[in-house]
Amino acid sequence: MFGCTAAHAAIALTESVFTEIINDAKVVTASTQAAAPAKQNELFKAPDLVRTGPASRVELTAADQTITRIGANTIFTFEPTGRSIYLEKGSVLFHSPPGMGGGAIKHGGASAAVLGTTIIGAILFDGSFKIMVLEGQCLVTLRNESTLTLNAGQMVIIPADGNSFGQGVMTFNIQQLVARLLLVQGFSNPLPSLPQINDAIQQQNTDIANGTAGPIVSFDVASQGLDLTGGKPPSNFPPVSPVIDHTGLPISPTSGKAP
Repeated sequence: MFGCTAAHAAIALTESVFTEIINDAKVVTASTQAAAPAKQNELFKAPDLVRTGPASRVELTAADQTITRIGANTIFTFEPTGRSIYLEKGSVLFHSPPGMGGGAIKHGGASAAVLGTTIIGAILFDGSFKIMVLEGQCLVTLRNESTLTLNAGQMVIIPADGNSFGQGVMTFNIQQLVARLLLVQGFSNPLPSLPQINDAIQQQNTDIANGTAGPIVSFDVASQGLDLTGGKPPSNFPPVSPVIDHTGLPISPTSGKAP
């Protein structure tokens, strides 16, 4: 198992209310596999599934104000116990207020959990699992129990076998991504953690201006697998792409030095 691990457990996260539905979203009953349109203010419970269509997205809000936003062409459910989301395909943003016990995004043998933080999980075209931190921290754990910590503005793309950290920790431009990210911008109500995300943006922009931000992945890599305003990038972006530093020069992912 790999992913981001929460510090401690809390009240189970097994249900939430549909607080916004955009375009096509259906609830699939686990026992019968029958699908029915999702309804505003309807309570969604594990182990049923939510399935969204193209150009669609959904926001669910739990009683403790934990927010789950899912993107287009996504299939997900809450697990029957604990505070875990199972992401079969697509993309999800997860935000749990501080002190509420966080939660986890799981895919196959993967798990990406959060405590008082806002993270994104996405399943890419090759089955790899992408984990991004918009604000706060995340502890990523592989199947072999190897771990690394992601901070705001950092991401990792773990291959489908879950046996390595792929290219390792990469840095993405938070402001550039969030400005076009429908999981943040595409809903009626602002994300509650937006002030914290803005703080992370300001800190990263300062680091970029000072030349201390390090290599930053291209926007194509950062946005891969995510829905964007003005359309989304093609699904066939290669999983390994060059990264760039704050000056825009290409950087070798392994050496961290410009060619």
